[in-house]
Amino acid sequence: MNTEHQEAVSQFITHHVMHHAGSLDAWNLPFLRIDALEWFRYDSVMVFVVGALLIVTAWAVRRSRTVVPKGLAAVAEAYVVFIRDQIVRPNFGNRAPQGTLSFFCTLFVFILFANVLGLIPLFSTATGNVSVTAGLATIFMAASLITVINARGWRGLKAAFVPGGLPVWLAPVMGFMEIVSFISRAFALTMRLFCNMLAGHIVIYSLLGVIAMFGLMAAPMMVVTVGMYVFELFVAFLQAYVFTLLSSIFMGMMVNPEH
Repeated sequence: MNTEHQEAVSQFITHHVMHHAGSLDAWNLPFLRIDALEWFRYDSVMVFVVGALLIVTAWAVRRSRTVVPKGLAAVAEAYVVFIRDQIVRPNFGNRAPQGTLSFFCTLFVFILFANVLGLIPLFSTATGNVSVTAGLATIFMAASLITVINARGWRGLKAAFVPGGLPVWLAPVMGFMEIVSFISRAFALTMRLFCNMLAGHIVIYSLLGVIAMFGLMAAPMMVVTVGMYVFELFVAFLQAYVFTLLSSIFMGMMVNPEH
């Protein structure tokens, strides 16, 4: 590959993948633009799109609810049971704090929709923007603190950061370490989702860039690209599950610090 081709591929990747990741204008709504299709390249718009999909999905499930669930309602019930039995109960016990199941169900679907939409032409991947994943991690932090307070009171919040039975001189040190640990968990959630989604898209566009630059000579790369695309669909589900599972584990550690 000569220098001209390398520059062309680099510009192709930058234009299609990196333009929204951490840029200063990523959250400026393009209401003044004439081309409406360009709106979906903005992560702020994509967040609203995912939110709208959540509302429409919830409305559709509610409408289809019957005594014996069928169709979409049956799928929704199986999904809720999966989140309850595989994510919530193992980390909170059978008496999980009120609202935790709804929170994790919504979190999983939101991330999944954002991940999958990024694989559809004309749409961007909101979770490929570190600002979006940081926002999700911030919501997790707030939800964790509120859940602990509602479940165990202010004393429970203190116990989540300062374990009982410590010497007086050691309590401030442990409290500081636990606060740093709490923030580092949110940072880990932020970077894990952001890096995985961004890296996969860079690989796909890199392969497409090679095909675009070399034409028929790079035709075999199309098979690799299709395989990578299918793998990214799997990653979209996996990362939604991992983010939700880790959030549940971290929150459960705070609600039940004795375990």
